[in-house]
Amino acid sequence: GYALRVVPEEESDVGVDVDEAEGLRRRGRIYDACGEPVQTGPDGWIFVLRDNVLYGAKKITSISGQSKQRFHHSSFFGGKAVAAAGIFITDDNGFLTRLYPHSGHYRPGEAHMQRVLFYLYHAGVDLRTFEVDTQQIMHISRDAAKDKDEKEGGEVESEKKKKVESLHLMPAVLVAFFLAHKARCIGDGLFSQIHQIRKANATSVTEALDIIDGGGHWKRRV
Repeated sequence: GYALRVVPEEESDVGVDVDEAEGLRRRGRIYDACGEPVQTGPDGWIFVLRDNVLYGAKKITSISGQSKQRFHHSSFFGGKAVAAAGIFITDDNGFLTRLYPHSGHYRPGEAHMQRVLFYLYHAGVDLRTFEVDTQQIMHISRDAAKDKDEKEGGEVESEKKKKVESLHLMPAVLVAFFLAHKARCIGDGLFSQIHQIRKANATSVTEALDIIDGGGHWKRRV
């Protein structure tokens, strides 16, 4: 099976970081179906989250002779919907160190990241103990890779760099805060109001307030 267990280490010294200012930080250790700590190596394992269960495995893309042996994100549930998908990386002791929202099939976005961070938080993992790649969340463009053109003797731009070559890492706790605040702003209609102001080209605060609510709620507070 591919189901994994995420266990916060509360008593083992190897699983607890001590910070003088912030106290204990309980790291999350990931175990496979046989009860062994998962050591992913630097490339990580692919994962999906479905029905509050984390599933993970090595990504397999090898093709040899007549045999095609592949295992991608879509292989876990035959391409059906999942709550989250991506790649996780653990150290030699099985502790989670990085999380990448990378999946060509599921194209994970902010909702995927919110769900997996929520899952890990409620599993007891301190979100300060691992990092998250925020390329897609922050809409950071990837630089094009440079290839040498042997005929011209110079360099030409080719395809964009791979995601793992353009990582933009942030502590998971900051990512969780950012997504939570953004969701609240969306729910309160803040971005809709900003869009209305920009579209109308308001030239003063008073004009902007009149545009978004006719001088009501916001104007009373100026």
